Amino acid sequence: MNPDLERLMALQAADREILRIRQEIAALPKRISDVEAKLNSAHEAVEQAKARIKAGESARRKFEADIQAAQQKISKYRDQSLEVKTNEQYKALLAEIGFAEQSIRQTEDSILETMLESEEQEKRLRAAESELKTQSAFIEREKAEVRSRTEQDERELAEWSARRDGLRAQINPDVVSHYDRVARLRGTGVAEVRDGKCSACNVLLRPQELQEALAGSSVMTCSSCTRILVAVEMPPLPAPRHRPGTEASA
Repeated sequence: MNPDLERLMALQAADREILRIRQEIAALPKRISDVEAKLNSAHEAVEQAKARIKAGESARRKFEADIQAAQQKISKYRDQSLEVKTNEQYKALLAEIGFAEQSIRQTEDSILETMLESEEQEKRLRAAESELKTQSAFIEREKAEVRSRTEQDERELAEWSARRDGLRAQINPDVVSHYDRVARLRGTGVAEVRDGKCSACNVLLRPQELQEALAGSSVMTCSSCTRILVAVEMPPLPAPRHRPGTEASA
């Protein structure tokens, strides 16, 4: 095989590995941003639970103040009932006392609902704090792993880049230029010959092209996609010769 073809195959493998490593390096920060999003969500859940608990406590204090005010009204109305002159005034005060007592009962129900809601928010707070603790530990592990992975990727990238540069220096400059041009346009610059076709564009090679590609003595390109062709299949075996005396009789 032409030495340039062997080097081109190695060059394309190096370029693919370099691309893979660069994509991995570019994707690593997203791993951190995804975990940070979960961490922020856990923080938000904790703060929301705390805010609801605080709001419930404020509402309960207001309800308790309302009950105290209603109790004071009842006490005042009862004192006034001892001084009224007419039955109508007495009935009116009793009605006011009844309204105040009903208000107290409704407010007590509201306090009970607030307490039940507060218990639920306490449970949510504990769960949110547990999730926050889990996510905080997880992000530290992720950051350490990403730092380690990035350092390893950068070392591998430097090694592959040096290997690629060495290969490019050994290949005919015109061939490298063609490879680069096609790779920029089509993603790859080299295609294997399989089943008599260019494996990249799947176009059947003409007999002469196929023979030249299989021979591998020179650099040739696909007439359709212009990728450089490299044979991976063996030339067909010659037809077996008939041994004397084995021919079928006429």
